[in-house]
Amino acid sequence: MPFDPQDVRIRRLDYDSQIVNRSERPAIIPPIDETSVLDGHAMPAALKENIVPVPGQIETRLWLQLLSLHGELFASLNSMLNAEFGLSLAKFDVLAQLDRYSDGLALGQLSQNLKVTGGNVSGLVQRLLADDLISREMSSEDRRSFIVRLTPKGEALFRKAADVHKKHLGKRLENVSARELDGALSVLKSLSSKLHTESKKQSRKR
Repeated sequence: MPFDPQDVRIRRLDYDSQIVNRSERPAIIPPIDETSVLDGHAMPAALKENIVPVPGQIETRLWLQLLSLHGELFASLNSMLNAEFGLSLAKFDVLAQLDRYSDGLALGQLSQNLKVTGGNVSGLVQRLLADDLISREMSSEDRRSFIVRLTPKGEALFRKAADVHKKHLGKRLENVSARELDGALSVLKSLSSKLHTESKKQSRKR
């Protein structure tokens, strides 16, 4: 349907009449910008400014966007690693953690680093042991704990997979500028830090 400025002005007047009784009418109403576009449809900037956000709406939209982005990249990476190396992305993440710790990791620490349950880690470890990509031995400090580390075969496979992983991400994001990526990374780091701080505060209250 073509954009009709007259229709917008009528709706604008309806909105003004609703808020004037609550003494919430803006002192200055900005001029209508009939060139503004939202979701493929023309919408006056003044009308957009007067839309009252629904509580929790922006947070939900952020959450859904993060899920969508994660799902898109996860699916393509998982498919690529499986096809080339017989590795799921979950297995790759375990190998990546162990690559950072040459002395190995206790299963509990590995679970914490990956932010998954102990049961999930145990299943992944069993499959990686069967593939001879990692080794497991009892901890010398705590005989109730086991330490897992990369085998030479696991280290060699991870090096190849990590290189392909990096190139694949670069290909998927090649149309996003370095400035955009850096800005997105800064925002996500800030959000992560604030959520972590809030979680610690909530833990102390318990």
